[in-house]
Amino acid sequence: MPNARIAFPERTDVSTLMSFAKELDYYSQHDRLIIDMPNKVFCGPFAMLLLGAKIRYLKEKCKNLHVIFDNWDSLPYLSHMGFYDMCGFVHGNAIGQAPGNSRYLPITRLRSEDLVEKPTDQFEEMQDLLQRSVDRIALVLAHDQYENRDLYDVLGYALREVLRNSFEHGETNRVYYCAQYWPTSNKVEFAACDFGVGVRRGLSRNPNFRFDSDKKALECSLLPSVSGRTHEPRRSSNWFNSGYGLYMTNRLARNGGNFVICSGSSAICMTPKTKANFVTSFPGTILRVNLNVGQIGSVQDRLAEFREEGKEIAAKIKGSGNRPPSAMSLLLRRDYAPSNRGRR
Repeated sequence: MPNARIAFPERTDVSTLMSFAKELDYYSQHDRLIIDMPNKVFCGPFAMLLLGAKIRYLKEKCKNLHVIFDNWDSLPYLSHMGFYDMCGFVHGNAIGQAPGNSRYLPITRLRSEDLVEKPTDQFEEMQDLLQRSVDRIALVLAHDQYENRDLYDVLGYALREVLRNSFEHGETNRVYYCAQYWPTSNKVEFAACDFGVGVRRGLSRNPNFRFDSDKKALECSLLPSVSGRTHEPRRSSNWFNSGYGLYMTNRLARNGGNFVICSGSSAICMTPKTKANFVTSFPGTILRVNLNVGQIGSVQDRLAEFREEGKEIAAKIKGSGNRPPSAMSLLLRRDYAPSNRGRR
């Protein structure tokens, strides 16, 4: 097919991003796709990951498609954050190359093998090793784990559950993340994505949760006690799959912020008062957690509140098994210590 030229979105609200991600599929059959970059655009962590991952996927899937960015030097921030490398181009910083600081973390790749940092780590559970990495990320954005304890706690919890979800359910060994803190508005956003099997296929491992659409699967995944593995034997007393991770995370995010999840042909955006569905196209799964720092409050109190509400909801879900939330899906890092639980 002939060449095509499209404009990079100048708005990066959820609706615009989802439409653009779907529109890109149409151009995958062309020989050459030129993407015109605007002179100015606000592009947060979620937008960078979503578009970077989608363009990278198309380039790898469609070997005859030649993608060109026109005017890409107009947005040096994207180059600095590793966006073009995420897209599959050698331009600007590589993924994870930018040093990051207390205001941002660039697009970074985390592989399961990266979690093993010393010989004794091979005897630890993956989730404990993941928590160690998550603690470092949370500390960068929270600045001080004691002075900004609530922010540190909510970041540590939400990041752990989001990244854990990719490794445990996405059937992938790598995940990408990016984060930004805006002190003026007192907001934090982090996003994570993977090129795994997606939510619908992940849930389908459980015969009770096999859906005929990505939309149904996404909506169900955000309910308590819903998981593709809740029917499986428990392999760990601390980290078994109770299906509460995404439920608790989206509830924390909506406590003054918002939560977005996208997989396959569907996406959901949830705020404290609204829920919106979008038709889109994304390989794997991508999530966004947007927090209003001033409205976080006591994370322990919020988790206790959401846990009780979750139990009532789970009791009404057919096939959930109504398992109680696993200990680690409810507790924060400071409430347990691996060294005190004995060697497994």
